[in-house]
Amino acid sequence: MKTHARLTTDNELFTSTLENGVLVVRKKRHMLHVAKDIATVFSFYEYLESMLASRAFKALVVFGHPDESGQLAHGKFLCKALSASREKAMDMLINVVNKFMLTLSSLNCITVYAGRGTMSLFNLNLGLAYDYRLVADDTLIENPNAALGMVTKGSGYFMPRLLGVRKATEVLQWKSFSAEEALQLGLIDRIVPAARLERETMEFVAQNLAGSPSNLLAIRKLLKCDLQELERSLQLEDHLIKERLESPEFRQAFAEHCRKAFGCDMEALLAQE
Repeated sequence: MKTHARLTTDNELFTSTLENGVLVVRKKRHMLHVAKDIATVFSFYEYLESMLASRAFKALVVFGHPDESGQLAHGKFLCKALSASREKAMDMLINVVNKFMLTLSSLNCITVYAGRGTMSLFNLNLGLAYDYRLVADDTLIENPNAALGMVTKGSGYFMPRLLGVRKATEVLQWKSFSAEEALQLGLIDRIVPAARLERETMEFVAQNLAGSPSNLLAIRKLLKCDLQELERSLQLEDHLIKERLESPEFRQAFAEHCRKAFGCDMEALLAQE
């Protein structure tokens, strides 16, 4: 019962429940909000540790939420990253993301991500760490970093293994693409009607649990993920992102992006509620 209590939660970032042996997480906010303060970061780490230690669930399902204000949240975060607290803001985010992706790749259970609406490339990259990805038919993937000459966190490991280096290099430069294009590329496994996303996702998980999940988990360990190489790739991404942020060219490009995308300068954008 103690393990169940740790896995079942409702906070400002997500809810989680155990449903017939499946841990179901429903996100309320973008991952950017996880890294807002050190207390939230540690609380999130504790939850991930509980997931790793628990034997109470046979599958993990995470339902994303539309990034309706994703461009604005992304812009505000970059403003913080360029401010005096740059190192704190960026380091907290990349540490959270690295921990999350390594945890996902270490779980001894089936993992499924279900997304809908506008989805950032950042969230798609996180989704690639799961075994399966289902999205609603209203899904559109956007990459705001493409116009800024900066790689998006999570880009370096899973996508090249799914698409090959040449195609991944092309896709990572797209500003946006549809769910249908993602399906054709093999980045997602199924498109379902938006109104049936939760139902069809849970049915999909039940079908996989009724089969031979141990075989999938063995194949994942054999082919999909080398944890040491994943960690090395994540560290290289961190270096490239910080290097770009520190360049004078980036600050100039981002200032122009703010004027075009938000109609204001960086200071005014950061001050918006």
